[in-house]
Amino acid sequence: MKISETIQSAINQQIAHELNASYLYLAMSGWFDTTVYSGFSKWMLMQSNEERDHAMRFFNYLNDRNGTVELQAIDKPVTSFGNPLAAFKLALESEEKNTRSIHQLYDMANSEKDYATKHFLSWFLQEQVEEEKAAQDWVDRLEIAGEHVNALMRLDAQAGQRTGD
Repeated sequence: MKISETIQSAINQQIAHELNASYLYLAMSGWFDTTVYSGFSKWMLMQSNEERDHAMRFFNYLNDRNGTVELQAIDKPVTSFGNPLAAFKLALESEEKNTRSIHQLYDMANSEKDYATKHFLSWFLQEQVEEEKAAQDWVDRLEIAGEHVNALMRLDAQAGQRTGD
């Protein structure tokens, strides 16, 4: 069954949300590269790739449902973050915004009785729980570390140990 125009439009918007998030994480990775925090840079780069993968899931789903992918403009992200805590707080805000968008899309699919899209979105609902938790955990750790250089460097080293999730 062909996807409805409203769901198609919402999925195209979600692709843009995911690509904007990817672009933001890429900007964060680039900023961290200009600091001593190479581990945070790696973590953000991996997160950027993950968000792009999410966009591609939506892209492929829309094609599978005989919809039309209409790529939208990507916003220019912030490029300076001040410190690791500020960057991770912004990452958390981005994840929370993305969660709200996916919830709205799920509600739309529910009201249109688009069961295939609801099923497709169920993976994203769980994924966003994990994404928000990861960002919140980093915010919490960085708040505890404060301005203590040794603690920040340990956290950076920990972030640099991230492997393909």
